[in-house]
Amino acid sequence: MKKIRFILAFPRAIEGDPPRKLVRVTGLQDILATGPRIWVADDAPVRSLDPQGAVIGHAFSRDDDRPVRDAALEEPLRSAAAFQSMVAQLWGAYFAILYDTTRVRWAVMVDPSGLLPVYRQETKHHFLFTSDPALFGLHGPSGPRVEWSRLAGFLARPELRQRATCLAGIEELAPGTMLTREVGGWEEASIWGPADFLPVEHSVTFEETAEALRHRLIGIIGAWGQIFKNPVVAVSGGVDSSLICAALAANGRRFGCVTMATVDRSGDERAYAQQLATHLRAPLEEFDYDPSVFDPLRSASRGQARPHRRLFSTAFDALLSEGAEALEGSAIFDGNGGDNLFCYLHSAAPVVDRWLSGSGLRATLGTLTDMCRVTGCDVPTMMRASLRRLLRRPDAGWPPDTSLLSDRGVDLEYCEPLTPWLTQDCGQHKGKRDHLALIMQAQNHVHGFGPGPPRFSPLMSQPLVELCLGVPTWLWPHGGRNRALARMAFAGDLPSSIIARTSKAGPDSFVRAIYRHHRSAFRELLLDGQLVAESVLDREAVERAFDLDTSTPGSTVYRLLDFAEAENWARSWS
Repeated sequence: MKKIRFILAFPRAIEGDPPRKLVRVTGLQDILATGPRIWVADDAPVRSLDPQGAVIGHAFSRDDDRPVRDAALEEPLRSAAAFQSMVAQLWGAYFAILYDTTRVRWAVMVDPSGLLPVYRQETKHHFLFTSDPALFGLHGPSGPRVEWSRLAGFLARPELRQRATCLAGIEELAPGTMLTREVGGWEEASIWGPADFLPVEHSVTFEETAEALRHRLIGIIGAWGQIFKNPVVAVSGGVDSSLICAALAANGRRFGCVTMATVDRSGDERAYAQQLATHLRAPLEEFDYDPSVFDPLRSASRGQARPHRRLFSTAFDALLSEGAEALEGSAIFDGNGGDNLFCYLHSAAPVVDRWLSGSGLRATLGTLTDMCRVTGCDVPTMMRASLRRLLRRPDAGWPPDTSLLSDRGVDLEYCEPLTPWLTQDCGQHKGKRDHLALIMQAQNHVHGFGPGPPRFSPLMSQPLVELCLGVPTWLWPHGGRNRALARMAFAGDLPSSIIARTSKAGPDSFVRAIYRHHRSAFRELLLDGQLVAESVLDREAVERAFDLDTSTPGSTVYRLLDFAEAENWARSWS
């Protein structure tokens, strides 16, 4: 979504009881002073900003999915203990601040969805919290600077969102975590975690679960539709973005669609997008990717705490903004995170989970057959994979990719996930650990923050995450189709051709065309860049990689483009 900009400052020194008044300043230059102070951008949504508390961002009631009013927040903002009930009663994308009268301390909390990232920095005199890392530059002669060892660690695990950012001294607050101000700093406590939502005794049917998913998704998308009038959906012709369109239509919301195609047929999904738009009676804007107008020196993650976006996302951003403008859209919704949330696994995890659940041999063999159809492997191969998985101990680590990185620049020991869910005890539903890992992988890809209208990924909203966590892994591939529950939930709302699709094309040919068209620019950018100078990249290895055949699917194109994004991002902070 559009960046909700604020910065909150607490003095480090505590003398007696801390001030109980939160002062809202109108100028950024006034943020560093005595007592807690906050600056909030004029266009940022703020609720219940009384002297002792505030909720910044969007919050909805679980009862009716309507935006909450200030009066509804008065009780939760009285004590930090009420943060627990706030998480249970509200959902959205918000940051909460309050003065805890029971402990005579200030407390802050980031909502569990992670849709509104919040960062922390300590200075000599203040503790600072902000949604915009660039605002940390206010207290010194220069802005945030790149921490090269952290950047190397990020590039070794680019799909893992870590607590440490790639900027020196700046960390991200874990979603669903409360921080309470103490004499020595901040005491951290988790008030939301996946353990409370993992499957228990499961007796509901596939059809009942699909209906619950439908109801919940319609409510969530309808709620966001109340905030962002006339949204535009980035449609790919696949299931996830189509579900968002169907949910908007079910709410009676006006919306439009934008789709993008490669010049060759490998990434041309316009036929499916047209079927979707026609079926739901929504206007559709279509665009072609053009590698020649792509800027290889522009960062897609500019202003962010990590180079977490793909370099070629700038092309998507530009076309989506153009489409949204043509359709007079107020926001752009995308289906990012859908594969992860709807448990799109390519492993034997659902088979083993079904067996351990005590469902019996016949039911387990049914799930085994389902996973053979999903993965395309034969029965003996899936049986061997199931046995190996049943006997092995799960690995709680996140393997690094050190290809093309310098040995001097990579700190493999420094790895603290933002959401440390891989150590979660999932009981007999051991495959849920794989589901949690999928959701963790999505956390770096649900924040657009590009130019133009607000853009975000509503599928990652808290109530939907909770519901999907509670679904046993074997229900998702029911009938041999990936994300079967999501398909069933909206089977009556979407064209059968879309519901039946189990795979779709992507922009791979466009990405490779970008690489071919700008290969010399990328080569110069990396070989003479800061990542090489700071020993993040192995210059000789990168130089050899540019000489390899990059036409095959297993080539290094995407790795080199990720490095180019990191280089451009680092230069943007210089």
